[in-house]
Amino acid sequence: MLTSWLRRSVPRAIRRGSALALIMLSLLAARPCHAWGQSGHKLASGLAIDCLPADLKPLFDVNRAWIVRHSVDPDEWRRTNFAVEAPRHYIDLDGAGAGAVNTFPEEYWVAVGTYGREAVERNGTLPWRIGELYGKLVRAYRSRDARAIVEMATWLGHYAADAHVPFHATVQYDGPTAAQKGIHTRFESGLVDQRIKPDDLSARAAAEIKSPVGAAFEWARASLPFCPAIVEADAAAVRLDADYGYNYYAEFARTARPIAIKRLNESGRDIASLWLSAWIAAGRPPLPAPVSAHAESASDRPAPDPDTAAPTASQARP
Repeated sequence: MLTSWLRRSVPRAIRRGSALALIMLSLLAARPCHAWGQSGHKLASGLAIDCLPADLKPLFDVNRAWIVRHSVDPDEWRRTNFAVEAPRHYIDLDGAGAGAVNTFPEEYWVAVGTYGREAVERNGTLPWRIGELYGKLVRAYRSRDARAIVEMATWLGHYAADAHVPFHATVQYDGPTAAQKGIHTRFESGLVDQRIKPDDLSARAAAEIKSPVGAAFEWARASLPFCPAIVEADAAAVRLDADYGYNYYAEFARTARPIAIKRLNESGRDIASLWLSAWIAAGRPPLPAPVSAHAESASDRPAPDPDTAAPTASQARP
């Protein structure tokens, strides 16, 4: 079924796997880039804290409210910096054809050498963004800077959660036909908002990850096979309720809700595993005292982009 889905979803020229075809795909109009909706990201980041071992949990637990609230910040930055930020939220594994799903280069410069930098950037850079922020979290642990640890972990968690969304791994990010436009949002926002609550999720112990970039590719590969079932569930639900009301979500949830719960559970575990692994990579340094890292800041305001300097108190916007 996955093979037939990919064959339908990728133009014939791209299925040949040529670099030129991928470049042509990259020149198409920029895709809208959704993520888990706000509820999904907040569920995943809160669950991640519950997945942490005792060595790490106190610092994260005391900062839970900030971490959960700001887990959606990268989506806010995307609104004003779309060209740079949007590709960081997905990796189209089938962008070079169905045969490339399991062979797409995991080394950034190998991918660039194969397809060209512009094509790779447009095809999505999510795994490498995860690797980049993972490195920043390692450095934050080494510096024993509580605020930097909390902020880098929060931002890293957002992208890790995105890697678990099925439609973040395919060129057909909003369904295979125009008739199903909006399925992306219906799955990761509407369904989660209406049919999933914190008690539906369960914490799983974090485990060390040796290669964050490689893990991110694996998470995306694990996501992709769920797309056909979600698409079929959406089509069946639309036949019952074309207005996307209560009956639509009741029918859609029969198939899609277990998938969303599974991917959210795995998001929480894998976010926590990245947080744990970065601490191990840093040499297991003693952590700062478990106190609020943002006691003097307004927690309802978006955090600064981690790639720019944080404003000082006098520079902070009112």
